Amino acid sequence: MKAVLIEADTISSAWSRLIYEIYKNGEDHKPDYSTGTRRLHATVVINDVDTDQVNSFVPFGENLIKKYKEELTEEYADWYVSLPDDDRRKFDYCYAKQLFRYGETAYDTLSENVKNLRVGSRRHVGVLWENEVHIPKFEDQPCWIAYKLELLNETDVRLYILYRSWDAFGGFPANLPAIVEGFKKVFRENDMPYRIESLMATGWDTHIYEADLQAVEKIFKTAELCPRCGNIAAKHAFISTTKGRVCLQCKSRM
Repeated sequence: MKAVLIEADTISSAWSRLIYEIYKNGEDHKPDYSTGTRRLHATVVINDVDTDQVNSFVPFGENLIKKYKEELTEEYADWYVSLPDDDRRKFDYCYAKQLFRYGETAYDTLSENVKNLRVGSRRHVGVLWENEVHIPKFEDQPCWIAYKLELLNETDVRLYILYRSWDAFGGFPANLPAIVEGFKKVFRENDMPYRIESLMATGWDTHIYEADLQAVEKIFKTAELCPRCGNIAAKHAFISTTKGRVCLQCKSRM
């Protein structure tokens, strides 16, 4: 399986370049269930997690991303664990529960890590995968399985994210903004002066589902990557400049 490293300025640009790379160079794969994928191993480095989070070609609107951001909170975890086991609103796994009310111990790994951050430490890790719970299941295990926080100086934090399986087309553009907002909220609520300086996300199996490949193909028939910012933009929305063709967004910044 091919491995790629994508370094991008924004979440939008990282998503654009990642789905292009998988679509063009990914390996077709048949998992042990019925849905095929095109995949590769990817590490994505994002230097600015706050600006330009959502590309206009993302297959859903801002409302869904807002909903995801609301669900990756301690309040949501409290509500979720209060539901009876047979409640239909419960599902196979809940990231908020794993972050804030982990397993049987009810240990809030994220808040504890934030409170104890030390410059130079590599120990501020949280695991969302529970072997005794998830290994026996045939499917529907958590895709996001771990994170690490690294305090670079008094204010800057580098966030590491690890996926065992990562839906690049439909999952990436919703879960990364939500994860960023969830971590920032914990910083605020603990009165910590931290900011996310950069994010490094690794997907051991980063893929586009077979059912979504047609939608991706349709995108690249009418759009392309801007050579300057790396974002997907409509082909008719490029401008020729002395520095080459750029998208309208880049042109406005020049």
